[in-house]
Amino acid sequence: MRGRNGTAPPAVGSFFQRLYFANPLIDSSIPSLVYEGENGRIVGFLGVVVRKMSVCGEPIRVAFGGNFVVDPEARANLAGMRLLGTYMAGSQDLSQTDSANNVSRSLLERLGFRTIVPLSIHWARPLRPCHYAVYAASRLAAPRLSAALRFAANPFCSVLDNMATSFSSSPFRQTASPLRAAELDVDTLLHCLANFRSGYSLWSEYDVHSLSWLLSFMDRTQTRGQLRKVVLRDDSQKILGWYIYFVKPGAVGEVVQVGGDPQSIKDILDHLFYDAWNRGVVGLHGMVHSRLMGDFSEKNCVFACRGGWTVAHSRKPELLELLNRGDAFLSRLDGEWCLAYGG
Repeated sequence: MRGRNGTAPPAVGSFFQRLYFANPLIDSSIPSLVYEGENGRIVGFLGVVVRKMSVCGEPIRVAFGGNFVVDPEARANLAGMRLLGTYMAGSQDLSQTDSANNVSRSLLERLGFRTIVPLSIHWARPLRPCHYAVYAASRLAAPRLSAALRFAANPFCSVLDNMATSFSSSPFRQTASPLRAAELDVDTLLHCLANFRSGYSLWSEYDVHSLSWLLSFMDRTQTRGQLRKVVLRDDSQKILGWYIYFVKPGAVGEVVQVGGDPQSIKDILDHLFYDAWNRGVVGLHGMVHSRLMGDFSEKNCVFACRGGWTVAHSRKPELLELLNRGDAFLSRLDGEWCLAYGG
């Protein structure tokens, strides 16, 4: 699965045990799938996690297909196509992935999936521009060369980044926010998700148990960094918004979710950027609702559709139309992205 040879490390088995056998999000009527070859050996696997969602209050089930693996020797017998065909024929209302690359996107489109552009827009915000550029370049190099490049460039980048953030007119200057921050707990997040989804027709449904499990699962997957969850209030203690992201000093922080009062999104972003910068993060990446692109743009974010495509299939065309018009209150928290194995 990871493009590596040899026996999988124990952490991989533990990860899949928690994801597919100790997960309150799984649904036995829409299972994960394996493919047996003629000799009984398993040669293919498609992991499926079901999310409960609502369309204007009516419940639907959305099956996210991820961890799709086929032995190269078995690809000639169409094992992968048969796995996907069985998955698509399941009882779910909507089949979806939020992490398709260009190859898998092309394959899925040939099978009848549609690309959901409003859920495929990703943003990037450099916080330390020189370190960010070196980090991006080092990701293209071999591990030893990458480490050497970053070590050699660090003193120069520190000087240049200090200059870039010192001028009051600089887009990279960070200042402390007047908003009051506190640790975001599960009950508060449930409250936020219910109260800030106004104007959308589709959203995820959580309870204390499922949301607690999800956040704990993400927190234990340390490859992206430490999970940080923040709720923001004004001076009267009114909740204005929240954010969740992975803190990884010296690297890019991946943002899971940003939400809140539409009038306060820019203030929430200011707080997020300062918080990440203050913790040594060189830049932030995330997925943005198409409705909020103006706010993100004003805060010097840049956009691309290269961070993972969202593609979907349904026998109910109205669900696909709803997604394609940007009428879904969804984030990286609500799909397979946050459940990926990054080791």
